Amino acid sequence: MSYSGIENKVAVVTAGGAGIGRAIVDLWVAEGGQVAVIDIDPATAEAAAQSARDQGANAIAIGLNVTDIEAIKTMVPAVVAELGGIDVLFNVAGTNLFKDVEESEEEDWDLIMETNVRSVSRCSKYVIPEIRKRGGGAIINVASIMGVIASPRDAAYSTSKGAVIQLTRSMGADFAKDNIRTNAICPGFTLTPRARGYLERMPAEMQKLGNLSPMQRMAEPEEMAHPAVFLASAGASYINGTTLVVDGGITATNTGFPVPG
Repeated sequence: MSYSGIENKVAVVTAGGAGIGRAIVDLWVAEGGQVAVIDIDPATAEAAAQSARDQGANAIAIGLNVTDIEAIKTMVPAVVAELGGIDVLFNVAGTNLFKDVEESEEEDWDLIMETNVRSVSRCSKYVIPEIRKRGGGAIINVASIMGVIASPRDAAYSTSKGAVIQLTRSMGADFAKDNIRTNAICPGFTLTPRARGYLERMPAEMQKLGNLSPMQRMAEPEEMAHPAVFLASAGASYINGTTLVVDGGITATNTGFPVPG
């Protein structure tokens, strides 16, 4: 195994049915972990969980919208009942809208902040007591390079991801006493199913995004899963309250973004 301290540990992965979340699920299971796959689409959640079970892991699937606080409250005891406890939480779920402040309506801001920020807070709130019962563990939040820099017509999303970075710092400070480490990754442009859909519709714009990286390409979801899983492993035992940018060098070198359509 590549990462120590994961075998038989139970992870909850939001948006675990596809993209970065699915890559985290697959790697976690490959490292010997158990998993609860949470996704707004029950079918993709079950497909990921079944794949995990096919590899010999204990895995369950729960269809859940992370903006639904009552569903989160129900999900946590269900995971504990099925898998025996929770050691790690991966907050992956998120959404985006390409609008500037003038274009954005109140409901746009509500959707982005509820999905991208408050879901992180809520899932963490109800999972932390279970991690504490296990003697500690880890929370990994998926932010974005848009929380570090900004692109045109991305106001609410960039704001939300900046908030996730700051929330990560705050949680890292608050729960270290419980041996719960909280960290974040900031993915660069990644070939998730959503991005592949954009690529099919706007190949020229997507090529521009890939070319922003000094590596001249977009990332694969697996390239985000590895740093996320590392941060949950024993090898990251003294890493807490920090953010790891995983972007192929974009934020080190970028001088301008194309304006999304």
